[in-house]
Amino acid sequence: MTKLRFTLTAFAALFCGTAGAADLRGVALPPAPALPDLYSWTGVYAGLQGGYAWGSNRVRIGAPAGPFFPMSFRVDDDSAFGGAHLGFNYQFGAVVLGVEGDIEAVGERSRFDGVGIAGRISRDWQGSARARIGYAFDRLMVYAAGGASFTEYERRVFDPAGFGERLTSARTGWNIGAGVNFAFTDNLILGAEYRYTDFGRNRFATSGAFPGLTGDQELSTHSARASIAYKF
Repeated sequence: MTKLRFTLTAFAALFCGTAGAADLRGVALPPAPALPDLYSWTGVYAGLQGGYAWGSNRVRIGAPAGPFFPMSFRVDDDSAFGGAHLGFNYQFGAVVLGVEGDIEAVGERSRFDGVGIAGRISRDWQGSARARIGYAFDRLMVYAAGGASFTEYERRVFDPAGFGERLTSARTGWNIGAGVNFAFTDNLILGAEYRYTDFGRNRFATSGAFPGLTGDQELSTHSARASIAYKF
């Protein structure tokens, strides 16, 4: 009798389990929560940037004749700078292509002193137009960039009596660099970048104050900058 009761109990449990499973097949389970969308870098952005540039370039001074010529000096091009930038990114997959332009105020001042002559070299502004290619890890993007750079140099040459001459020259060069952007919010983008800028070698010649005096200067700098931008 005990064996019969155990068998009937097991059969009833099996029957109830099968019926319950059949009932569950007709019950709609709640949908799984949707995964959050990845951040999109596509769009126009504008912002501000600032940083520090450094370099040590050589100035060579020559003349048709004289016991102290030619002369050669090293001048430091260290300076702080700050400005604004505007750009556009387009993302497909994880690759981000973009273009960007910037304009910056520069406080670059350097000098050289020789026998019978002294000089001051200054630069007040610089700008660039660049193409960028990046790889996005959701809100973090690493990129490389390069393009054209623009600036103007001013040189003043003096003799011991203080009589001198002012020379200016606009320069176009090139730049290359790499950086990282982080989308802190959907609209606020933070950035950091290293950039190398080269304006080649500029040759100049004086006229009134120092007839026949010529010179050339190597024009290149390294820079590190931080930025903040708003993506529209």
